[in-house]
Order: sequence, then structure tokens, then C-alpha cells
Amino acid sequence: MRQSLLLCSSMLAYLALAPSARAATWYVSPTGTGTSAAACSTRATPCALGSAANSAAAGDTVILMDGVYKSSLYVNGTGTADAWLTFKADECATPIIEGTGPAPTADDQSSGVGSTVAEYVKFQGLVVRGFNIGFGNGWAGGVDEDTLSNGHWDIEHCISYSNGRTGFTFFSAEGFSLKNSISAHNGSSQMHSWSSGVTLFEASGASNRVEGTISFENTDAERNTDGSGFIVDEESNGATFVNNIAFGNAGSCFRLTRSTGTKFINNTCYHNSQFGSRATGPTNPGEIYFTNGGVTIQGVTFMNNVIVGTGQAPAGSTPIQNQPTAGWSNNVVTTGAVTHFVDPEGTNPNFSLAAGATDLIGKGMTGAGAPTDDIGFDPKCLVKRAPVMIGAVAAESWWKFDIDVDYIKSIGGVAKCYSRAARSGTPDIGAYKAGAIATAMPGACVPPVDPGGGTGGGAAGGAAGSGSGVAGAAAGGAGSVGGAGVAGGPGSVAGSATGGGVSGGGAPVDGGGTVGTGTANAPNGAGGTTLPGDGGCGCRVGSQPRGVESLLALGMLGLSALSLGRRRRARCVHR
Repeated sequence: MRQSLLLCSSMLAYLALAPSARAATWYVSPTGTGTSAAACSTRATPCALGSAANSAAAGDTVILMDGVYKSSLYVNGTGTADAWLTFKADECATPIIEGTGPAPTADDQSSGVGSTVAEYVKFQGLVVRGFNIGFGNGWAGGVDEDTLSNGHWDIEHCISYSNGRTGFTFFSAEGFSLKNSISAHNGSSQMHSWSSGVTLFEASGASNRVEGTISFENTDAERNTDGSGFIVDEESNGATFVNNIAFGNAGSCFRLTRSTGTKFINNTCYHNSQFGSRATGPTNPGEIYFTNGGVTIQGVTFMNNVIVGTGQAPAGSTPIQNQPTAGWSNNVVTTGAVTHFVDPEGTNPNFSLAAGATDLIGKGMTGAGAPTDDIGFDPKCLVKRAPVMIGAVAAESWWKFDIDVDYIKSIGGVAKCYSRAARSGTPDIGAYKAGAIATAMPGACVPPVDPGGGTGGGAAGGAAGSGSGVAGAAAGGAGSVGGAGVAGGPGSVAGSATGGGVSGGGAPVDGGGTVGTGTANAPNGAGGTTLPGDGGCGCRVGSQPRGVESLLALGMLGLSALSLGRRRRARCVHR
């Protein structure tokens, strides 16, 4: 009996310390039909994407299983500073959110991943294609105005390509982070302009940061003006760009408009300004273009960048337009063909440093925000071929590289394209440090399978049934902590007769069972083994709509469990 009391007390204490009483994990798939967190708590019982996007709340995690989703991800909920709302790819998965692919003349305003209300939201490992905007928040009030809109977006290991207007767009807000992502082949729309691969527009505050991102072959078909790899536009002050690569874009590698305090450190720019004679406003985009020279050069830090212009008209021999007189240091600027990189024009465009790049290796500066690691991007994630476009989204004649989605799938998702390496000593110039790039092996990532393969298990809590996990469902699946049965049925402390606990320990609820040791990850609903001694104690934990007690109530239960041992002992049911 003492052992039973100790186990019951331990479980209550564990629950009392749970970090978020309402946090839930949702699984979604392209064929999912569930509509609630409780119903969608396993890979075997997923939701439709729209159901999770409509109902997920602060602290929740929505896991997108593999496949192509033929609908957008519009987030109706929001996170908080202490409980972010997360949408992420399943392990080893490459979920693709795909639109119809609007034609250049279509008046399309769709967003693949978007919201006008969501703040403190994370997107990880998603591929978006075939919309007007790939990823984008909204204007405050739906119009261009000074009021702050919904901010604090964290995007990592995502791809946005073959969209009519922009890849990643962040309007009129603060707290934008884009890391280790790819933007390409956006901007074919002839109806909506100001297109670029990555756009910050009136995005205020020093927390806006773009890092380790590849932006290539983007355009602006409506006006032939923007079409840059990256643009800091209209009072987007204090933004930071580190370890990025831009090549083959119609406009500039990097464009600044009416902005100040920009930091551009250890980036690689190569043969952008592809508009040629079609370029308008400016007619010479160059690689770096400081518009409104008296404003955009204020408080800037441009350091350790390698910038290679085309050397062709109209850019010619002037890849930097309106270069600042202060805040510009240790940048290598040249034009035409160079020997800086391993193979920038090869089958897999490789911008890592060539062994003979003596003007780049060990020539950078430390301090002032110089990164402690490099981009570590696997060139095989890109391939030299005519790009595969979605729907009626058009391609430009000069585009010659593509995102190799099949290769990315084979290595286990977008995150596997990045293997960042630590910089040491005097830093090198550009996005890569000198040396070999570590790459993932195709087939090495093994997708997870819920134990039991069953109708239950997972992270959200079971309904009525026999001894399932505290964070697991009835009948066969894996409880994330162990097993507390709900509403009857024989249970055991570490797993039950119908569902094994993943990592140990729950208590039977509403009806006895024996105190069992159980087996972690027990297959096919294997339960615990019986120990000699008393029967299990039915430590009741009341239900909540999201399947977990409030933190305050659980704390009180934990204290009661410790102080009222004799009374609890009398209420244990022996079987």
C-alpha cells in the first residue's frame, strides 16, 4: 500500500508541475478528418489542416504529417510571449502547402501561410507554393498604415517558391525571424507589384532578423522595379541580415528604401541585377542599392560580405549604388567571373569558399555582430534545370536553377539541408566558412511510428477505456508519460492491459488494476506485469475540456496527496 501511495503522490506532483495546463499536440494530414485536439492526438487519427489552424491555441503544437495539402494554412488563433503557437513538420516529413498557381494576369490575393491576427507563432519545416504570397502577416486594419500589425513570427527551415508575388513578406510589425529557409521563383504577377524573395515593409524594431536564407531567381513582373533577393522597405529600421545568399534575382541582391540602422553581415551576393534593360526605378539595380541615399546609409553596418556583380549593363562595373561612407568595412566587391566559390554555376550551385579564395579566407572582422557559425547549406538541395512551376505561375527566361524537392524529401525535410559549422579564429568573408560541408544521407531519416500502430496513443489524453497513458489514448497507443486510465477499466502503473506507456508511469483511475511495472514502448497494447502487494489506488483526476487539470488545481491535489495519506489509504479499492 505504501508503494501505491508513493506512486499516486508522484503522479500528482508530476501533473502539478506540468508547464502548460492547456497545451495540446495536434496531428494533421492531407486526408485528416478529426476536428478537435483530443480526437487528433495521434498520427493514426489526424485532423484536417483547417481544423487545427482554426482551433489551436497558445502553447499548442500542430504537427503536419507528410504529403501535399491543397489548402492554405490561415491561423485564426494566437500565441503569447510565454506560450508560442507552433506549426511544424513531422519528423522526417516534408509537408507541402500548395495553391492553384495563379496566372500572371489573375487578381489573386491568396497566402499559403498567413494571418492577420496571429502573434508569437512559429512555422518550421513547411514548403509553400502556388499562392500569391507564400508566408505573410497582415496590415493593421487591412490597409497600409502606421499602426502595428500582428508580429512576432518565427519561421525556420521553410521554403516558399513559385508564388505570384512574394516568398516571405512581413508588414508593419516587429519581431520577424526568418532562419535557414529558401525563397525562389516568386514575382510573376502582373497585377500586384513590389515583389521580392524576402520583404520587410515598415517592419520596425531591432528584433527583425533574416539569417541563413537562400533567395534566388525572384522577379517583379508588374513593374520591373523590385524583384530583389532581400529588401528592407519603407522605414523598416534596425533589421539584421546574417549568413544569407542571393543570386540570379531580377533586382538587387539587397535593396534598402527609406530605412536606417540596417546590419548586413557575412552575406554572399552573386550575379543579381538580371532585369537588364527592362529595369525601372532604379534603372541600375546593382547588387546592393541604397535608395534615398541620405536616409538608408544612416547607422548601417555592412561587414564581411562578398559581393559579385554581373559586370554587364546596366549594372556594369558598379555593383554598389550609393555606397555609405561610414559603416562599410571588410567587404569584397568585384564583377564578372570569379574564383571565390567552389562551383556557383554547377549542377548544384555551390557558394562555399574555394581553397584558393585567399582574399576571403581569414580576412573578415570579429565583433559588431559577426556570426559564430556559417550557413552550412547543402548545395544538393538546389539543382541546375528548368524550374518546375506550379499551376500558371510563370517563369523568367534567365531562370536556370530549381529547388530539388525530391532530394529534400529523401534526406528527411528542409532542416536536413542545413548543417551549420562553427567559425573559429579570424572569420572568413561571406556566408560560408572555409572547409567541407557536412551533408545528410538520403534515407537516413527514419519516420516515427506510434507504438501499437493502433487507434490510440499519443500526446493528448485518452477517452474512456482501459488503462491508457496520462497523455495517451485508450486502446493501443503510446502514452507520452505512462498510463492513467480514464473512467474505468483495469490499469497498471506503467502501462495498461490495452496500451503501453512510452516512458513510464501513470496511475490507474476510476477502478483498480494491479500495480505493474509495465514496459516502455510496449508493442500492441502490452501492459504491465503484476507485482506482489496491494492493488492499485484509484487516484481520481477530473477531466477538463483539453484533457488536463488547471495548474492550480493540480498543485492542490499534489499537496493533498502528501498530507492526507491515511485518508487516501482508506479510499483505495483493493481487488
